[in-house]
Amino acid sequence: MSHFKRSRKGFTLVELLVVIAIIGVLIALLLPAVQQAREAARRIQCTNHQKQLGLALHNYHDTYGKLPYNAIPQSGSVGDRQRGPSWLTRLLPFMEQNAAYDQFEFTGDWTMQDGPSPNAAILGQLRVPGYNCPSSPLPTVETQSTNANGSVELQLTNYVGITGSYYQGGTTTTVSTSPQDSSYGDSVYNGMIVPLNSKSNAIGLESVTDGTSNTMMVSEQSDYFYNSSGSQVYRRSSGHAGRTWANGGGAGTWTSNVTTIRYPIATEGGTGNAANYNVNVALVSAHPGGVLMTLGDASVSFLAETVDFAVLTGLADRQDGNVLGEY
Repeated sequence: MSHFKRSRKGFTLVELLVVIAIIGVLIALLLPAVQQAREAARRIQCTNHQKQLGLALHNYHDTYGKLPYNAIPQSGSVGDRQRGPSWLTRLLPFMEQNAAYDQFEFTGDWTMQDGPSPNAAILGQLRVPGYNCPSSPLPTVETQSTNANGSVELQLTNYVGITGSYYQGGTTTTVSTSPQDSSYGDSVYNGMIVPLNSKSNAIGLESVTDGTSNTMMVSEQSDYFYNSSGSQVYRRSSGHAGRTWANGGGAGTWTSNVTTIRYPIATEGGTGNAANYNVNVALVSAHPGGVLMTLGDASVSFLAETVDFAVLTGLADRQDGNVLGEY
């Protein structure tokens, strides 16, 4: 009786390469779907963050009868020392951050001019998740150095309050309604989050005569800009890489963590020359196709980057009386 030994045939090199190619194709087909699903989840989370901001602003209004102003001059004669806390700082008790808020010295130093102030030391330990867009590739902290005694890492935000807008048939025309200071950009205080200074005061919802559902209160600057040559530009709502969310900005204009709408939603291209940055940095988003915005009724909507500029400026103005088109 003879026995035959059956030999096993393995994969040939060609067959192995075919299998690898098929796997590669499947991964290439699935990867965009996975990325889209992840971005959809991040966008939902960003929507929730802005919704939380909207509700916190309403709770602040219910408590004080006004929306928070962006900043108020503090004691001292040096410009940097005059910077006051921003609207995001004042929202902390309504963002479940009472413990940190209660430790602040609101009339104290909010800068790093003479070393880490008590306020800066508290902020160095504080991170508020609701102040950052999960899709944003921008840095979430900034190391601020002092002239004397070290440095501290402070959180940055991707969300900006809307101080208002202006529009005179173009995007770069000088405004005729007495902007605060053109060296810091052109501020017009016909919006909902305004500074407390000689030209404006905190407002109540009753002054939103266009209706809270028709007026933008908060939006985002959560991605890089690209100039006309395609180079990446890091810019937020101040003349620096980005003021920390606690800081209301320089003396007189209080331009940090707020923006006056002067430019369309950013896609490719710059937002104007250097003198037009600061309080006029455009809205920009890491979400494809547009930006998220919180309206005055605390609802959150998606605003397409192709929105008509007149509609965008109308959304930012609480009392222009215009009927808005689709967006």
